[in-house]
Amino acid sequence: MQLSFRTRGGPIHGWGNVYRLAAFASYCQSRLQTQIRFVVEGPPEVHRFLSERGFEVIQLPEDVSVQDEAQAWTQLGPSDAIIMEMLEVTWARQEMLRAHAAKLVVFDDLCDHAYCADLVVCGQVLPSTANKDLSASHTQFLMGLDYFLCRPEFLDWQNTQRTHEEVCRRILVTLGGGRYDVGFQKVALALAPWTPQLTEVTFVLGPANLERLGPKIQSLLPMATVLGGVDDMPSRLWNCDLAIVSAGYSKIEAAIMGTPALMMSVQWHQIPLAASFAPLSGIPDLGYMSYVSVDNIQQAMRGLASKEAREIQSNQARQSVDGWGFKRVFQAIFPSAETA
Repeated sequence: MQLSFRTRGGPIHGWGNVYRLAAFASYCQSRLQTQIRFVVEGPPEVHRFLSERGFEVIQLPEDVSVQDEAQAWTQLGPSDAIIMEMLEVTWARQEMLRAHAAKLVVFDDLCDHAYCADLVVCGQVLPSTANKDLSASHTQFLMGLDYFLCRPEFLDWQNTQRTHEEVCRRILVTLGGGRYDVGFQKVALALAPWTPQLTEVTFVLGPANLERLGPKIQSLLPMATVLGGVDDMPSRLWNCDLAIVSAGYSKIEAAIMGTPALMMSVQWHQIPLAASFAPLSGIPDLGYMSYVSVDNIQQAMRGLASKEAREIQSNQARQSVDGWGFKRVFQAIFPSAETA
């Protein structure tokens, strides 16, 4: 079996889909005993990240046209399945990829396109699913938090009893790997007055952003530890008292682990995702990074300052999503392999 993944990532487009697809690819590889191929757009860091995990990586030019990409796929030969996740999920690109695969699967947490893929998977809560009406009659949809593709390592902590401290002393800030400077710097300013009570503040940036943004954050909050990407995010989420997360994937990962959290939208498309997720999970929605004020962030932090408030929010969040999306989505894509 030839299984191919198509994506795009880096400082502009973010790293969440790259991390998630790599984890799902490893999951598929372990169950199907097949080689995995990634066809990607992005800077060298994306290529290196995937190569180091043992995947064959085919590099496409940035902003490659559908026509040029079609030529690349022709040279690669057919795939049994192509799994795609990127913002540019146009109808024309889907049609082209379907011509090179027995099955095309699209992971799209926004569902803001029309689709001709065989299967569309959305692991978020959306305000509307109106674009189903514009999609091909053969396209099937899996939608909702049951299909959120949570990386398996987060589930290791799922059933562990969390102990909440009386005072909030350990803060984790993880807004994603894009150029989210405005959001990170506002959080640093908001945390500065809390410094006397804080023992640990960690900012996790994208791999390519550390050299540029790290010094700016530390000039605003000298006590902060600033990292350029980590492989141990589950343990970091578990060991903090409060996390400030993006309204993309991170908010759901925090909910699965019962980590008290605030969420901030760092891309426009996250705004409706945050608004839909907040009432289910109890995670406060700070709003879009360019419009939220430092005062707004501090007010939300005060709302979760007490042990009781963090316990209530943690318990509600854990009940909103179970984290077993990998298994459900794999079974939907490869129904015979699941029982083999």
